[in-house]
Amino acid sequence: MWLFRSGLVLLTYSLLNLYGGFRFFAFIRFFFPAFKAFVFWPPFIVFCYSMVLVYLLRLDRIQNLRHMAMYPMPVIFYFCMGLLVLDAALLALRFLGGISIPPVFYAARTGIALVFTVIVLAYGYFHAKDIKTVHYTVHLDKGGPDLSAGAPGPAAPGTPASGSQAPLRIALISDLHIGGTTDRPWLARMVDSTNAVNPDIILMAGDIFDNNISTMPDREEKAAELRRLSAPLGVYAVPGNHDVDRLSLRGGASTDLIREFLEKAGIVFMEDEVRLINDSFYLAGRRDIRPIGGSPERKSALELMEGLDKSRPIIFMDHQPLDYRRLDEAGADLILSGHTHRGQFFPGNLATRRIFKNAGAVHYGYWRGNSAQGIITSGIGVWALVLRVGSNSEVAVVEVFFRD
Repeated sequence: MWLFRSGLVLLTYSLLNLYGGFRFFAFIRFFFPAFKAFVFWPPFIVFCYSMVLVYLLRLDRIQNLRHMAMYPMPVIFYFCMGLLVLDAALLALRFLGGISIPPVFYAARTGIALVFTVIVLAYGYFHAKDIKTVHYTVHLDKGGPDLSAGAPGPAAPGTPASGSQAPLRIALISDLHIGGTTDRPWLARMVDSTNAVNPDIILMAGDIFDNNISTMPDREEKAAELRRLSAPLGVYAVPGNHDVDRLSLRGGASTDLIREFLEKAGIVFMEDEVRLINDSFYLAGRRDIRPIGGSPERKSALELMEGLDKSRPIIFMDHQPLDYRRLDEAGADLILSGHTHRGQFFPGNLATRRIFKNAGAVHYGYWRGNSAQGIITSGIGVWALVLRVGSNSEVAVVEVFFRD
């Protein structure tokens, strides 16, 4: 099934390349009639399949090259999407309205599609750098920490009146991808945006790094930026599928350097462990279910829950929302995830919506099981492409109300 789906995606992408390629070649020939096909098609094909070539030539560990090779995909998609809409309009005029379409209009159609592509990509680039704040309210039928005396910051909508137990304010961030698309100035903005919500606790739901931390420049400076994250109950993180250092160990992948880096930054790195926070609620952090280049072995939900006092709230961090049904059955109260990026750019959100619905969760936002609840954030950073269309870079503020 996986091979079939991959083949279908490759076939669709190839058909789009042919469609867009012929239209673009005709556009060039309109202005330069002597332009030859053998000059056009080889570089166009290399451009379209640069991502495949990078992996075939084993150049994917060159991070900047790998990221650059990803850009042709949205370029081709949005160019062809614009062409399809305009082609449909021209066909309607021709066959329904009986209007003869001169060649200049076909050239103008391709030019408009190119301008549309540039506008969408420019919007997506700047939109990706604009960090939003989204709010969720969760009610748990268990007692929680008494934070009423020192509830940080202004009260959120729905906060109980004075004298009632204040909610636990969680700042949920995920998918920073430090070392890839995240440089130090952008990391500083992420930290500022997170601190601005005045959280009680900061939870980082994986993909903090973008592989190969051993080759990441400015490690000390970036650690200093993360050290500025501030919350009374601390900062905790779990690994994501990208949080492995494939160059740190020959023939394998490790999280040792990642753990060391985060410890220097004052962040507690949790890999299949549970901690009692503030003597009032449990925080469980899971290893990733599918780490890149690493071992997929991890404790089950039931193993992590063993021996816990289930009268206390149990909050799980699990990077990929693929195990929600088992966590729900095991007795988790709240599950926090990232990974999906909400597709990052259209039409990726259509794919992630289907994938995670089939897995028993959602690709973004609030999820409700039989007893557990979940929040999946679209992430505060981006992967590979500095581009967001139809999704936001965000800090998710989760206000957790407990039973008095």
